[in-house]
Amino acid sequence: MISDEILVRTMSAEKKESGPLTPATPKDASKSAATGDDPLDLELAANASRGDKGAFERLMWRWWDRIRGYCAAFVAFDPELAEEAAQESLIRIYKALPRWRKESPLGGYLYGICRTTSADVMRTHARHHARNVQVEEFESLSLESPHASGEANVLRQEANQLLAIAMQKLEPVDRSMLYLHEVEGKGLSELGAMYDLPLGTVKSRLFRARDKLGMLLREMGYELS
Repeated sequence: MISDEILVRTMSAEKKESGPLTPATPKDASKSAATGDDPLDLELAANASRGDKGAFERLMWRWWDRIRGYCAAFVAFDPELAEEAAQESLIRIYKALPRWRKESPLGGYLYGICRTTSADVMRTHARHHARNVQVEEFESLSLESPHASGEANVLRQEANQLLAIAMQKLEPVDRSMLYLHEVEGKGLSELGAMYDLPLGTVKSRLFRARDKLGMLLREMGYELS
């Protein structure tokens, strides 16, 4: 099991200096083209799967923001649940990397662990209540306010809070899928592979999620652009 020391060192607010990164081999590069993964991530994951704790730390440094963002989207941006899900995902990823099949997309494997972990956390805290939080991660989902521009700062905070409230009303899978598509820039085929869904189903779920989100925001006096 990963030690508390590694967790603290990996997720510390002060990033430590590390040695030079080992360049990816040509084999890694060709694999990256096939799976869409970063060659360095593949190399670090391969080394981490063989017990290299340093490689795991460096891999998680590169993935930590994405893990936190995905978990936050899945648990409806509840800050406590998001932090718990992200930390638990970190531990599960460490344990699961030895079982990662190298021919499978690394990103899909990591997000799959985060999805399962976040769902488990939500079930454990089934009675948690939605909170108003800012959703700065959703930069690509912009809100147009009907109010005067002189109140821009206050309105932006209000808009972020309303966006969070609206996102909480979506299904967890739809929230997480929308996050990956809008924020992480994942394509439809990538999402289909991650969620084991046909391309048409991915398209329809994204369309319905965005349509519902827009409807909820219009009820609050905002337009999703």
